[in-house]
Amino acid sequence: MALESPEDLMWQIEAWMAFMFLTAVFCAYMLFHSEREAKRLLITKEAGGTDALSADDPAAVARIRRRLIIFYAVILAGSLLVDLKLFMALMELRNRIQVEEQSKAVVTADETRSGGHEAGSGVGATAPATPNNEAHVPPSKQPPPRQQARLDPDKSAMVLVPGGTFWMGISADETDRAIQDCKTEFKKEATSCKGLVLSAQPLHRITLDPFALDPYEVTNRQFEQFVQATNHQTTAEKVGTAFVWINGQQGWQQTKGATWRQPEAGPEVFASGRAEHPVVNVSWHDAQAYCRWASKRLPTEAEFEYATRAGTQTTYWWGNFSPGTRQVANVADESARTLLPVIMAEYNDGAVTTAPVGSYEANPFGLFDMTGNVAEWTADWYDGLYYRKSPERNPTGPSSGEYRTTRGGGWNGVLYTSRPAVRAGGTPTERNTKFGFRCAQDRPK
Repeated sequence: MALESPEDLMWQIEAWMAFMFLTAVFCAYMLFHSEREAKRLLITKEAGGTDALSADDPAAVARIRRRLIIFYAVILAGSLLVDLKLFMALMELRNRIQVEEQSKAVVTADETRSGGHEAGSGVGATAPATPNNEAHVPPSKQPPPRQQARLDPDKSAMVLVPGGTFWMGISADETDRAIQDCKTEFKKEATSCKGLVLSAQPLHRITLDPFALDPYEVTNRQFEQFVQATNHQTTAEKVGTAFVWINGQQGWQQTKGATWRQPEAGPEVFASGRAEHPVVNVSWHDAQAYCRWASKRLPTEAEFEYATRAGTQTTYWWGNFSPGTRQVANVADESARTLLPVIMAEYNDGAVTTAPVGSYEANPFGLFDMTGNVAEWTADWYDGLYYRKSPERNPTGPSSGEYRTTRGGGWNGVLYTSRPAVRAGGTPTERNTKFGFRCAQDRPK
């Protein structure tokens, strides 16, 4: 009869493992009592009329005992070998199930946050570029965030991040809370959220060499300089669409004409006063091209988490819970109550969607918007099981994959995606109004 699910196969493997284990225990018992068993067999033969063998004959007992030892030793070794093979098969099956769960969770969460995989012909809704279908609150109607003192991003030097060792990932003690935050934010079942949390486990020690990181996310003005210098055409411009957030009911929609210049396929970023906002609707390929042009690179996933934590030991760099009245990040908040289905209650950052870079407090390393504003591309491929095999020093992620990792949450993130340890991702061609980036260097130049 065919198995209905991988769980059925796991149950059958476990049953066979138990049977082989009991067989091995029986054989070990018989080996321990082989001399007594040999005498019993000889007595049985005598009772049947066999005169040539006697339980009182030491040579006969030894001969039968040797045969029993060989017989039971072979069965014992075979049972243990089969049990080992079954155990390895069980572990591989469990890993495959976890990978599938994590991949589904990442894809589902990614679809919730960023419109899903790149849609092909007939896949996903395509919203026409009309004034009545603008995804964001028109920029002129957005309340400005409470401005912090900040430098000109175009003239700001990179921040030298000191090397060091830190604990990367979500600890076992934080698992239940992280799953609950995930369920609250994404309205998902515990199983899906468990897969997302598992991708950031186990907690493991990582050591990084010093590196330099842009203090701000790359802005529209900076990206325009790159485009003018290289004639770069973004993925959104080549394909003709990008994903745009409409509202809490419609969510992310693939929208014709949405590009980095016109994030909602409406007003240009420069005409609407968003020159200093982070560039969005850029794919991983676009981000990689910009950093190479600037003689830099994308940060690794480990570098991004380390820089976000900035030496702190708390859940977030500002503490363990909601920031309250502190202006620490641009996330889903009271100002976006009418736009987003879930917000961080009693927190108001003053921006409905993106805000000018550096509008909020810098973390202890002097880096801005490491949490919130936009989710940021990193250099690494995504692998839900990578933490189990990650090198302890300067990890750079898997050598290949389907998704590239993003970090930092975004303007629509709440308490779960605001965690420094939370991992997300998208296909390298994915682009939407919450994906942006910043660049890193091995050493400052």
